[in-house]
Amino acid sequence: RSHEVFGFAPYWTLGQSSGYDLAGLTTLAYFSIGVNANGTLDESGSGWDGYQSADLAALITRAHAAGDRVVLTVNDFDQGSLDALTSSPTAPATLSADQVGLTRLVTAVSAAVHGANPHYQVTMDTYASSAADPGGFYNIPALSPAVDAFFVMEYSLNYASAPEPNSPLTSTMFSDLTTAEQYSSATSPSKVILGVPFYGYDWATTDGTLGAQATSGASVLTYGQVVASGHPMYWDPITDTAWTSYQEAGQWHESFFEDPTSLYMEAQLADSFHLGGLGIWALGMDGNDPSMVAALDGFAPAQKDTLAGPTSTPPSNSTAPTTAAPTTTPAPPAPTTTAAPPVATTTAPPTTTTTTTVPPTTTTTTTAAPPEFSGTFGGQSVVLVPVQSGALAGEGPGTPAAQGTFPITIDVTDVTTTNPQYSCLDGTSIPAYSYLDRVGTLYAEAAQSEGQCKDLTLVIEAPRSG
Repeated sequence: RSHEVFGFAPYWTLGQSSGYDLAGLTTLAYFSIGVNANGTLDESGSGWDGYQSADLAALITRAHAAGDRVVLTVNDFDQGSLDALTSSPTAPATLSADQVGLTRLVTAVSAAVHGANPHYQVTMDTYASSAADPGGFYNIPALSPAVDAFFVMEYSLNYASAPEPNSPLTSTMFSDLTTAEQYSSATSPSKVILGVPFYGYDWATTDGTLGAQATSGASVLTYGQVVASGHPMYWDPITDTAWTSYQEAGQWHESFFEDPTSLYMEAQLADSFHLGGLGIWALGMDGNDPSMVAALDGFAPAQKDTLAGPTSTPPSNSTAPTTAAPTTTPAPPAPTTTAAPPVATTTAPPTTTTTTTVPPTTTTTTTAAPPEFSGTFGGQSVVLVPVQSGALAGEGPGTPAAQGTFPITIDVTDVTTTNPQYSCLDGTSIPAYSYLDRVGTLYAEAAQSEGQCKDLTLVIEAPRSG
């Protein structure tokens, strides 16, 4: 069945855009230009520079030659600016006011765009859980008449400190199937573009098995980096997702990511629900592997990876995690790009015959120590995981040294710690924020003026709806 394939082209990947598979797309979306509080475009910064660049001009020319529609993405990540745009400056903390104001804003903008040219396409990005969240930021049924399509960000669905799939097809967790069901009930399925990730996540783990525990926070890696690493590719039949495990200097790592097989199965899912199509965050993150876009077109064979992965391995040399067991409550954040994942050594993952050591299981949480850092985020108790500040600089290939940040309106409050070196955090409030190139991954940075609290950065490992 004919369907949309909607691909985002971020400004920081324009340098590799000559390798984009434009023939496999229907719509190319340049990401992005910011919008000011008064509704004007922000004619400054990296997004604007990319918009003015020769690389984008060449990309647009090639996209049109391939028969693709080309659209501009406009974004606003500042809550104060959003309040002004939605005419609700006195109610920044009231989601219902934001929801009504946003619907009014999008309806007006869409009418103006279609009035200028009825063939123009207005697509709105939304979270995977939005269709079944009446108290969230988006009112999908109310917005539906105003837009041509919803790009549903179907990634980081259950992001927590445990290794888990980025976009599981089906599982007991929030899944692609759940999203397809909920959006089909809230709007016309033909208006739904299922946005899938060309990236995944990597964790340091206690061992190399599928049920290993995490000993670090997650870091982002692209499918192109997975292929370049040469690690074995395994298959998780429960979630229909690709994964791998490998050792580096005695430390096990585990990664979940989408591959052509899992993307092809997501295309089948979209077709079975008669969705409008599929989308990509983001072009270039697949290493410009043509089989990835071909899978979204429905031309890839549904051949599952045959390797199930090791069921028993020696443990990592490092100690097991001391944080409490992670939650599995659905928590869909937004798109991100990446710093390069750790590079594996030449040590191959052991097979099931190499050891009789029984790896730790996920049921031994009764002995877990209290989390080193915790607090309250949006009325929920959360665990905070410290990360090195250098890991947040967006230093991967094709990315600038830093993409900037935008604030989240809810602070982490009542912060506590079991680490006496950071006791100055106890009882404090820390603003949450996200890096622009890691949209959806929330960080809280302690900005104490003295002591070792200064420059301490924590990842929020917490459930987060919408």
